[in-house]
Amino acid sequence: MHELSTILPDWPDPPPEATCIPDGQPVPREQWPALNPVWRDFQAALEADRTTGLVATGLLFAEGAIAPLAVVGLGPVPSARYGRGWLWRCGVHVMADGEQPAHDCTENGRSTTHDGARDAALCHVGAEHPDAAVPYIARRWHALRNWN
Repeated sequence: MHELSTILPDWPDPPPEATCIPDGQPVPREQWPALNPVWRDFQAALEADRTTGLVATGLLFAEGAIAPLAVVGLGPVPSARYGRGWLWRCGVHVMADGEQPAHDCTENGRSTTHDGARDAALCHVGAEHPDAAVPYIARRWHALRNWN
C-alpha cells in the first residue's frame, strides 16, 4: 500500500462507489473520458519498493482516473553501467473482456534516461489502456487496495 496523501497532499480521494460504473457494464469507446496524462513529480520510496531500493520520482496521472497509471523511479539495475537505471511500471487495473479476466497490468521496463522511462510508460498506457480513466468499481477497489 502506498500512502499518497502523505506524498501528494492534494491527491484526490477515490469517488464514492455509487458514482462508479459497475464492472459488468462495458462503456463504449466513444464515451471514454479523454486520456490526458500528466506526470506528478515527487521523490519517495513507496511501500512496494522498500525491498528493491527503487526511489520513485514520478506518477502518471490522468484526470478522471482513480489511481496512478504508472510509476517511474531510479533503482538498482544489475546490468546497468553504474548499477542503477530508470525503471517504470504500469499501475492500471485492466478490466475483464472476452479474452482475459480482470487483472493488474504488470508491464514494466527500464531506460538509460529519466525521460526515456517516462516516454515508454506513457506510450504503453496510451497504446494498451486508452480506457484507463473510465471509473469502474473494480478500479476504485484497486486504488483503495494499492494507494490509500
